[in-house]
Amino acid sequence: MALNPNFNQIGEMFTKQYYAMFDNPATRGELAKLYNAEQSFLSFEGQQMQGTAKIMEKLNSLTFQTINHIVTSIDCHPMFDGGILVNVMGQLKTDNDPPQSFMQNFVLKPNGDSFFIQHDVFRLVLHNVAA
Repeated sequence: MALNPNFNQIGEMFTKQYYAMFDNPATRGELAKLYNAEQSFLSFEGQQMQGTAKIMEKLNSLTFQTINHIVTSIDCHPMFDGGILVNVMGQLKTDNDPPQSFMQNFVLKPNGDSFFIQHDVFRLVLHNVAA
């Protein structure tokens, strides 16, 4: 399979769609359609899970009432199997908490004429440095 020449446009459109769905409680459950029942992996703050059911269980267990992702950069790379690597940096605002920086990486794999999230790695950017 060749490199996808539209990798940048696809990665950026995916990112906008993903966070629009995530930030809206009415559509958050639809994120399940973006994962694969067996071939998707999520690493959330170091905790790893596999498959749509476990991933959605984790996402639904998060305790915020409101959330807003503010994306500051999206970097996309084509992969030799037709997939796309997407690196996202931004700020995350939950409830009345102060904004926190985050980083999220996605590997999008081709699935017919669309893609699914094969790998999703999320981390808050916290710098705990001993004084």
